[in-house]
Amino acid sequence: MIDISFITINYNSSAYTIELIKSIFKEVNQEITYEIIVVDNASILEDYEKLISYTKTDDKIKVVRNTINSGFATGNMIGVNYATGEYFFFLNNDTIMLNDCASIIKTYLDKNIDIGLATGKVNDENGNFSSSYKLFPSVTKELLGNSIARKLSKDNFPSNKIKLNKPTLVEVVSGSFMFFRATIFKKINGFDKEFFLYCEEEDISKRVWSSGSKIIFLPEASIYHASGGSTQKSFEIEREYYISYKYLIFKHFSFIAACFLLFLQIFKLFRRSLKRKNGFKLLIFAIKGFSSKESLKHQQKETE
Repeated sequence: MIDISFITINYNSSAYTIELIKSIFKEVNQEITYEIIVVDNASILEDYEKLISYTKTDDKIKVVRNTINSGFATGNMIGVNYATGEYFFFLNNDTIMLNDCASIIKTYLDKNIDIGLATGKVNDENGNFSSSYKLFPSVTKELLGNSIARKLSKDNFPSNKIKLNKPTLVEVVSGSFMFFRATIFKKINGFDKEFFLYCEEEDISKRVWSSGSKIIFLPEASIYHASGGSTQKSFEIEREYYISYKYLIFKHFSFIAACFLLFLQIFKLFRRSLKRKNGFKLLIFAIKGFSSKESLKHQQKETE
């Protein structure tokens, strides 16, 4: 078994993927054994060929060609099928390692077996800290805000508005930077493939805690994230968030609580309907029930 399996997804953004791979080669300690698994989510042929041209000369890299864009969760699970590491390191392809965050996290988890998932500091294009942790949705949070919700919670996890400077247990980590102990990832059956895009991190973080393992933020480990470099914003992408959110809350909350949380989302969309692009279209979609039939998952076509 090797130490770390790096897993990332490429979708028509091979320039980002190549830069990520370069940063892995540059930063990772030579004493660490690792592999890089790139799942190409049915990119156009030109982009795929560009990726293959760069990666074919290094046996540490395995590119898996998907015939259909299966989204974040399923794409990563395809990568896991080829992973042999003691740890699984999931990174968005539009990230770059700024230091040897893989070794930093591995060293910490080697010494703390109660930790099943870790993340580190995410920096934006200006070098500013961009939070990689947040709170799980709750009725209290939606009604009263993060600050009061944290005070009322028995766990008192930090919100994404609090800048952490030391190792700290967190509730949910960003999907762009997730370092798993492989045994824990397999124990909870990995990502839920019902999610196509968004909310996978809330779901899997919740299940890590429920399994008895802990999640930690380690500020010494640092990456840069282009934030949306591989996903173009559109009405369809915004709509996908609400489809995923609906699935998430009905999976983890009682029927009554989930309905109430959904109502609060509809109310928010009503207030924003005339103030933001696509606001009215999203409100109509919400009133119709956030139908999963509209998910981009069902609109993908196989590539040749």
